[in-house]
Order: sequence, then C-alpha cells, then structure tokens
Amino acid sequence: MTTLLNKLFGKYLGIEFQEDSIVITYLKNAFSGMTLLSSAVFPNKYSEPVSDEVNEYIRQQGIDVNKVFVSLPDKWAITKFIDVPSMRGKGKGALANFMKFEIERHIPFNIDEVAYDFKAIDRKDGSSSVVFVAVQKEKIDLIKDYLAKLSIQPHAVTVSSYAVLNAIELSNGSVGGWKDIIGIVSRSDVLGKKDETNISIYINKTQASVVITRDGLCTHMRSFTFDISRTLDIFFIEILHYLSEIQSSLSLESFNKVLLSGESSSMEALRDELDKQIKLNVITVNQVRIISGRLKGAEGNNLSPSIGACFTGLGIGTYSINLMPHKKDYANRRIAPLTAKIFLIVIGILLSGIFTTDAVKQKKYLGKIEETLKKNGPEVKAIEKMLSDIKLLKEQSDLLYDFNKNEITLEILNELAGIMPKDAWVINLNYKGTDVNDKKKSGGELIINGFADSSSNLIPLLEDSPFFEKVEFVGPIQKTKDKEQFKLSAKIVRPPSQESETK
Repeated sequence: MTTLLNKLFGKYLGIEFQEDSIVITYLKNAFSGMTLLSSAVFPNKYSEPVSDEVNEYIRQQGIDVNKVFVSLPDKWAITKFIDVPSMRGKGKGALANFMKFEIERHIPFNIDEVAYDFKAIDRKDGSSSVVFVAVQKEKIDLIKDYLAKLSIQPHAVTVSSYAVLNAIELSNGSVGGWKDIIGIVSRSDVLGKKDETNISIYINKTQASVVITRDGLCTHMRSFTFDISRTLDIFFIEILHYLSEIQSSLSLESFNKVLLSGESSSMEALRDELDKQIKLNVITVNQVRIISGRLKGAEGNNLSPSIGACFTGLGIGTYSINLMPHKKDYANRRIAPLTAKIFLIVIGILLSGIFTTDAVKQKKYLGKIEETLKKNGPEVKAIEKMLSDIKLLKEQSDLLYDFNKNEITLEILNELAGIMPKDAWVINLNYKGTDVNDKKKSGGELIINGFADSSSNLIPLLEDSPFFEKVEFVGPIQKTKDKEQFKLSAKIVRPPSQESETK
C-alpha cells in the first residue's frame, strides 16, 4: 500500500542528457494526474564540473523526489531489431538467457562491457521479433558520476527515441493519477491504428530519429545526423534510402502517414519538403501542446524526452526499455479492462480497511507489541541461545547412546583384525550391522575382499570365531601372481555373553 501511495502522490525528476546540454523536468503525480512543476535547460560539458546553475536549480526544487529517470542520446546506443527462435514453453528466463548471447553477436563489445535491455514486440510462428538497446557501461558510469555530484542517482535509464515514443503514445489522453494506479492507461492512436504502417520523424537540434510503426508498435528505427547548414536534399536522400529499404523488406506498397515532431527552426521547411518527396499525409505532432492539457505549464517540444523518460520509468508507456537493473518483463502487453476492474476492487477494499476504527486499533496494538519485543530483545536472544545449546547437547547425547548400543561394531572389527593371518590383507570391507533396536542374536552380515596365500584357510579361521557363522565364498577365487584374490561373506552373531547382557 505504501508503494501505491508513493506512486500516486510521487514527485519525479526527468533528465535528458544531450551532447552539449541537459534538460531537467520535474513532474508530480497526484490523484488528478500528472502535473509539470518546473523545467529548465542548461549547457553541459561532461569533462567539466557541474555548473553552479544546475546545482542551484536542483537545490531550489527540493530533495523530496521519489525517483529520477534519465534519457540518453540515441547516438550513444546500439539499437537493433532481430528475429530469434520462440522461447514459448521453455521457462520464464529462457529468452533473457538466450538474448545475453545473441546481443553479443551483434555488438562490437564484450557483453560485460555494456548495459542492455530488450523487448519482444511481435510473435510469429516459431520465432519472435525482438528489439535490443546496448550502451557502453562507461557512458552509464559517466551519467551516474554526474548525478552523484548532485546527490541523486538514476532509477531508470532509457534512450531518447523510446522516451519520445512514450510521450507521443500517451499524448491526447490522461496521464498518471488514479487511473494509472488501477491499471487504466489511455493510449492514443497517434502512432497508428491496426493494419497501419507509419513513419515517425523526431528532430532535436542536430539529430533526427526515424521510426517505423506497425499496428501502433515500433518495428524499425534509425538515427540520422541533421545538419541545418547542409541542404535538405542531402538529408532527405538518406531518409528516403532508409525508407525504401524498409518498404522493400516489408513488401509494402506505401506507408500510411508521416508524423513529424521535435524542436527545430526548420520544421515548416521540413514539412514542405516531406510533402514533396514522400507524397504522403504529413502530420505535425506537437506533443507538448497535447501534453500541456494534462501537464500544466509545459513550453517547447524539447521536453518530450525528459517527460517520456519518466513515463518509461513509471511503467506507464509501452516502450519500457530500461538500461538499469530492474525486474524485467519482456513481453509486449496491453492493459486489460478486467485487470483494471480487479485492481480497483482490491484497492477499494484496502482503502476502506485502512480507515476503519478496527484497523487503527489493530495498528496501535501491533505497535505496542513491537515496542515490547524490542524492549525484551536481549532476554529473547538469551533464551534462543539456551534452546539452541540444549538441542545440540541432546543431539550429542543421542549419538553417544546409539554408539554405546552398537559397540559390537568395534568388537567385530577388532575380532577380524586378530583372526586374519599375516599373509592376507583386506582391500574392501562391507559391514551391515545388526539393528540396535532389535536385540536378536543374528542379523548382520560381513563381506570382505582381499588377497591371501591360501583363501581356503580363511573359512575355518572365521568359523571358529564366536562372532561369525555360515562363512562362504561369494565369488570366484582368482590367482594373482603368488596370491589368491577372494571375496567371502559371513553372518554375524552376538556372543552368548553379550546376548545375556542385552536382555
């Protein structure tokens, strides 16, 4: 319940790291939904100390932040879409174990040198389509060191493209609030409806991310360097070549529409050029204008990655790529209405129980019990140690008692050592002792293997002993150089004197 309340009333920090700057966004999730508390952009060089402006801004916002979510530049990451054999029916961790080796085949690094995550986006007959993202750990450490200087640490790290996709996907609808807690997430169909294949182009300064979505899900992605000093023709040649490759591989006649979003002074020129070159329906997606209906005070499209990073970390976006260690759920799932109803009923019961008089009284009673246990802690530990010592003594006593009742074992071994002649020796001995709880005269058996000058002489020697009877060979006698190898058995009896003592 505490976790749910923290999520319901939490304050979160989203940070987008760019090559030369950082975007910091503060969000608050209340019962009514997400609210943008504050945002700021600062120039940044990783080789230099954290600027005083960043320190002052973080200090002014306070330290009551529940979690910190980070977005990294796409150019830091290796993102690939691959097909792998289906792991259905092979256990929950089968896909994760397989991907650890599969990812290493597609990256120029050792798998231990990168932080990675992946997600199954589609299942086919006998295979699964999976996207993975890998970033060198030295980049992750660079971010951790930077945040450590601000006395904060990241709880989730994603890449800019997936953060933006979450921001677009959750546009046009309510975000967070009580619906999020009970599992009702309203996702718009901006990225595409069923049976649609669309293009999404997001531009942020000098980087352009081109994403292909099928049935509203990302299936292909590539990043391009967007140089506003170059002509748009060169930029479009690269994009058109990529789209031609995708169209051919998917056997598509054409794409359905183009979504254009981002922060650039050339957005209108880009839209006009897209209309000419691609000849499709180009839609300018102003995420922040849409988000502003729910996130009050948002200004500028450059907040999308930092806001989307928060959605990723909170698990309220489809694209849950997270490069930090986390509880992984690699299946691509949609929230079912039945699940939402169940959560609503459970939470209603829990909330009603918390505020009843009986619950309050029980809480106070449990608090008194806990206080009493703490006060009597030393006495309880002393009693526990005493019980442990008593248990140990009992085990030792039982062992000695059993050993005393079965002391015939030592007498048999002593008897055998005295009987065997000097020209014979035993290499293997198997003793099946008598049951010490059943004081019968016989019941044990002794089987010995060894070598002797004359094996036949051993039988009368053992028969003469009060401990053995029915002595016989249980295997063939084999001649080995000047010795005979033998295997014989003898029944064990209690001498009359011992039998009378046990009665």
